[in-house]
Amino acid sequence: MLKLLDLSGKIDEPALSLYEVLTDVASPIGISFFQVGATARDTILEIGFRINGMRATRDVDIGVRISGWSEFDRLKQALLDRGHFAETREVQRLSYHGEVLVDILPFGRIADPNHKISWPPSHDFVLSTLGFEEAYEAAQLVRVRARPPLDILVASLAGLAILKVMAWSDSPSERNKDAHDLALIMENYLDAGNYERLLDEHRDLVSVDDFDYVKAGCRLLGRDIAKVASPETRAGIQEALRRGTSEAGGYLLVQQIVQHSGMAGEEESRFEDVLALLSELSAGIDEASQHGVSL
Repeated sequence: MLKLLDLSGKIDEPALSLYEVLTDVASPIGISFFQVGATARDTILEIGFRINGMRATRDVDIGVRISGWSEFDRLKQALLDRGHFAETREVQRLSYHGEVLVDILPFGRIADPNHKISWPPSHDFVLSTLGFEEAYEAAQLVRVRARPPLDILVASLAGLAILKVMAWSDSPSERNKDAHDLALIMENYLDAGNYERLLDEHRDLVSVDDFDYVKAGCRLLGRDIAKVASPETRAGIQEALRRGTSEAGGYLLVQQIVQHSGMAGEEESRFEDVLALLSELSAGIDEASQHGVSL
């Protein structure tokens, strides 16, 4: 796990209230949770490192590590019993104080052998949990309040990148927001607390004639992904990147990032830049995997 990120004094009161209730309800019944999705992106990038995500959200996604639907139902009912939550038409979603939508996303032994879950009784909402376990194990401990101390787990940027690629892979034509978030992580990875690591631990990425700051960050991100992802998840990520950056796949991932990118230049130039960044990401995963993730 990464070292504690102290954001005490920077989290607004409604969010603190939500995290406190989640902790108070989940801990006594032995359920672990961590923050994922766009809220995790904003917690690390915007609040932690003052990097503007440029896509505001009030929704909160919470991954919960459970073994079966009875645990999910127990957690959901315990939250409803607190009086601050209300059910919505979507079984995984609760409304908090009528203002914040909270998606509760189960992972762990509840998933089938293909890493899929579907909510009973209709089973018409299906979610892939591939990558969730690794993202949880690599989560960032964040202090959201100093007195009394309140700490929560938040998906690290490497873990979040895993989840973004896998979510995009599930429905590529519908997940352009995940493509945008992946680009945001890639473009700002060094500025989010990783530049010193680049200099201290990955000098080979610096000692090159054509050093490029953002490309080096993408390569480092790929190495960090490989360190935490299982072989199965790494293979899934690489396949998604291959499809999203190939002519056969219509360069869909590249195109979606270009459409939401703040990069300067003509669209053709931005296309080449994005393709190069994704290539660096893939190369970082490959080289770390080949060296037993010892880089």
